[in-house]
Amino acid sequence: MAFASGAGRAAICLAVLASACSSADANDTGLRLSASLTGDDVTLTWKGHGGDVAVEFATEPDGRYTILGFVPRAQTRFEHPDLMPATTFYYRVRPVEGPTSDVATVVPATDRVEGEDWLVPRTVPDERAAPKRGGAPANLVVESVGPDALRLTWTDNAADETGHLVEREVGGTFEVAFVVDANVNRVGLLGESADTYRVRAYRFGEMSNVVSERTP
Repeated sequence: MAFASGAGRAAICLAVLASACSSADANDTGLRLSASLTGDDVTLTWKGHGGDVAVEFATEPDGRYTILGFVPRAQTRFEHPDLMPATTFYYRVRPVEGPTSDVATVVPATDRVEGEDWLVPRTVPDERAAPKRGGAPANLVVESVGPDALRLTWTDNAADETGHLVEREVGGTFEVAFVVDANVNRVGLLGESADTYRVRAYRFGEMSNVVSERTP
């Protein structure tokens, strides 16, 4: 999955492999992950969860995990291609939970936007905000500020989010376009051409078992 990028913006970095796949027992949620190695590509599949997930990897058993991508609920397969040789990769998936805003369609901006400051994720004062556990984003406005350039603003009503996912509608399914930190309620995106967006105040559910493969 390709995440939008721009100067000054913060994004989650998007950033295995023996003949057999090793795994721990599945957790109480029943989310079960499997991996297979073909050449220097790893294919991940999972079952036991019907929602969105985040796919993560590390190169040490107790190392820091990096998010490879956010995968929509209709997908239970993920490819991690062209991997570094003679390296063990560890994988896990975590459910992505949390309420979404109403969908919003792109409208023309009412002001002139110059420079790059508008791209930077930020928290702007909003007297409409009513933070609470499980609070859904509201009042989403998606403005066109130039060719394939959007500015999104919303009311942050969550008090327990890990961050916010900006999601675009593609073929009737919402996919993650960009990720921002908790409490952010404005961000600019470049290279965006979808017409419909929403914002999710996300948090992670219980992770799956961990699997590993080693490249030859």
